[in-house]
Amino acid sequence: MIRYEGMKSEEMKGSENMGQLPAGTYVAKVIDARIEGTEPDQQLAVYLDVSEGEYEGFFTKKYNAAKEAGSKYGEVKYKGVIRLRIPNEKNTKALYPESDIRKMNDMGFRFEKSNPGFRWEGDERKLIGLTVGINMQEDEYNGNVFTRIGRFEVAQDVRAGTVKPMQPRKRKETAPVAPPVPDPLGFAPVDVETPFF
Repeated sequence: MIRYEGMKSEEMKGSENMGQLPAGTYVAKVIDARIEGTEPDQQLAVYLDVSEGEYEGFFTKKYNAAKEAGSKYGEVKYKGVIRLRIPNEKNTKALYPESDIRKMNDMGFRFEKSNPGFRWEGDERKLIGLTVGINMQEDEYNGNVFTRIGRFEVAQDVRAGTVKPMQPRKRKETAPVAPPVPDPLGFAPVDVETPFF
């Protein structure tokens, strides 16, 4: 039985904003963009919020509600962020550097198409305030279902309804721990402390 001091049934303050953004496409605005990590394992972190429609301001509202309610798990994190590894031949975490290059180039293309006159030249601070489409993907890991920003889209295509939502992603379950292998010589483990001399 669970017992703790202050135990009572009450709605958590701000819980109406604690749900998930449904899978699908949205028009978003960049509220911050920065390089995180240290060389050579750096990432471009693009912080976004939905800027049009029913879910306008979703990530900011969710973050503010979570901060107000407090978190027993430590620091409250902003959820409207997508991180891209910065292509670097010395990046120790890049298993597929060509993929990192394609993702970064695709991001630049979608920002340029979404913002006429904008040219992506690698200055992350120039992304702040720009509009872009985002495709929220349903993801499942170890039985937990959540949504995440799957990729960038061209904002005009999202508005026109011509972008298909991403397919749900189900990652492999973590492997169960294997039972101990019996000793091939037939010796059973002894449940007695062995003295060492």
